[in-house]
Amino acid sequence: MIKILLLISSLVTILFADTVEDDFIKDLQDDLETYSQIATDTKQNVDYMPYIVSVLKHDELSSLGVLSLGEALSLVPGVDMSIGMVGVKNPIFRGSNPFAVGQSKLIIDGVVVNDQMFGAYNQYLDMPVDIIHRIEIVRGPGSLQNDVNAYAGSIHVITRANRDDGDEKENVLFTSFGSDNYRMGGFISSYEDGEVEINSDLFYQEHDKSTASGPDRFGTVLDAQQWLEHYALGLSVTYKGLYLKGHFNKNTAGVSTGQAFSLSEDSSDSVDAENSILKFGYKFNIDAGVEAELSFGSLYERRELQNKVMPDGASIIIQNTIPVIFPKGYYSVFDYAEQTYDEALDIKISSIKNHNVSFGIKLSQSYLENNIASHSTDGLKSFFQVVDILSNDSRKHTSLYVDDLINIDEKTSIQLGLKFDRYNDVDDQFSPRFAIVHRYDEDNIYKFMYTHSYREPSWREQYLSGTHYFSADPNVEEEKVEAYEASYIRKFGIDSDIKVNLFYLENRGQIHSQNASNTFTNDGNHELHGLELELKTSLSDKDQIYMNYSYVDGSNVADTLANSSKNIAKAYYIYNIKDNINISSIIKYVGDKERTEEDTRDKVDDYLTVDFTLGYLYKRYDLKMTASVKNLFDENYYLPAPEGTYDDDFLQDGRSFLFRLSKRF
Repeated sequence: MIKILLLISSLVTILFADTVEDDFIKDLQDDLETYSQIATDTKQNVDYMPYIVSVLKHDELSSLGVLSLGEALSLVPGVDMSIGMVGVKNPIFRGSNPFAVGQSKLIIDGVVVNDQMFGAYNQYLDMPVDIIHRIEIVRGPGSLQNDVNAYAGSIHVITRANRDDGDEKENVLFTSFGSDNYRMGGFISSYEDGEVEINSDLFYQEHDKSTASGPDRFGTVLDAQQWLEHYALGLSVTYKGLYLKGHFNKNTAGVSTGQAFSLSEDSSDSVDAENSILKFGYKFNIDAGVEAELSFGSLYERRELQNKVMPDGASIIIQNTIPVIFPKGYYSVFDYAEQTYDEALDIKISSIKNHNVSFGIKLSQSYLENNIASHSTDGLKSFFQVVDILSNDSRKHTSLYVDDLINIDEKTSIQLGLKFDRYNDVDDQFSPRFAIVHRYDEDNIYKFMYTHSYREPSWREQYLSGTHYFSADPNVEEEKVEAYEASYIRKFGIDSDIKVNLFYLENRGQIHSQNASNTFTNDGNHELHGLELELKTSLSDKDQIYMNYSYVDGSNVADTLANSSKNIAKAYYIYNIKDNINISSIIKYVGDKERTEEDTRDKVDDYLTVDFTLGYLYKRYDLKMTASVKNLFDENYYLPAPEGTYDDDFLQDGRSFLFRLSKRF
């Protein structure tokens, strides 16, 4: 900030001076270019980007009492949640295939964290916003990183330890506690010495939440165990052009509604997920206006599961006639681990007049390290059917991309992009992209985008073997989408605008298991169309209003829009009573949801929730405090369960309380 003020004062000096040293002018121009590049790299001016993007910032989320990344995503237009095995939540973008995992990509500090087994990133949805600086969400195919392929949307998280806006890094202590014995604490730390910079964050959180559930598919009624123990460490080290980024995440939780959609009375049942990410890179200049980045990455994930998937006395029919009874129930135990390595070279060229060209190559190799499924019918005293979980143990992937952002004139820019992907077990894929952004004037912006994209099958969908609730098809093919999007932005000031977004999606080969055998297969072609409306404004200089409404229609499974709401509306309001006291509220409405054609249950009811937060800043010690009530009116609402599992669906959280403290140094 000080440097910016110095630059401004220097400009004034230049305007009123007769002579200025050439070296001084050159240094000043270099500094201005540096700040201009920071603004470009951090994509602050998202309205001019050839994507439909939502940006959520830490201070805003904190004032609203938002606790986690998953909760923050619920504010985004057209984003809803579905629930899968062991209570795993999965964001749904624009109603696109709620039965699939991995249709969106999560990128944390430039690193994709989706796994190969499920295509999932659910273990990161509990990341507290205390360590998040900014979230950039692309709705629709595409990503702010050209080497990342996203089918329905992408989520880019920039942590406070890795903030890239040029401002000084922070040192922060934070803690929270609330309902269900929720406790969380952590810190953000930064150190700089010359050209060496070290940043880190760490947090630990736990709770003992449980939710009344059932009857399940065996008629059992119990509390679903959703307790959590979660800790994570992030670290980044930079020296000149060299950098090292790392994230370690360990998440142990109750099995919730079960691996096979059945409740367990065994309190020792749990799912343990461990993730570690490392990325080492070097950024350097090849020539004036030509930048390169060489990087090497590693992603390791291990999941261990113990779950009593059938209660005492349960029975199954084999060979269509023979009943088999399990007096002590039936346990499944999984030990799974995967390792992915990748190598990438990215080049950016800004020296060609009116062009910003980027191209690169990325190689990745994924391998299984643990792959064991075992079962027990005597209370875990002995095991049988010790078999491989997956029938395949590797995937290799080569990706090439080129992208050119062309400035036709000062008002119009065009993006041309092409991505080629080759797998050893999936068909080759070409993904073209075309976008045009026209700034009619400083207040009116028009966009049009076309994107072809795809989602490769997850290992579970393609290679799951043995006896499980789900089955795989080794011949399953990739999902494909042709997306057409148009956007209009009317700006009324720096922080006030209206946005209108229209989209039309042609989805081909959607993968799901909504059939009699629960086998993952490609299910024909489907079309989705809809709109998103957004308003951001204020009534005075003390408040902030944001509202959005999204509508989607068409089909995602067979001829129905299953497990997805056609109408979703969200709003929040922040009012600053004083410069250190604020109140805020979040209101979310989600319309009713249709079932699949074969599911004869009534629709899932619509619901409306209200959150309220009071915030206070104790200026003397830079201590921020917030107190929140979530689901203020204790609304009973549900997310849909698959047919034949939980007839009454999945009950969600009732009223809860949260208190937070954070101290900056």
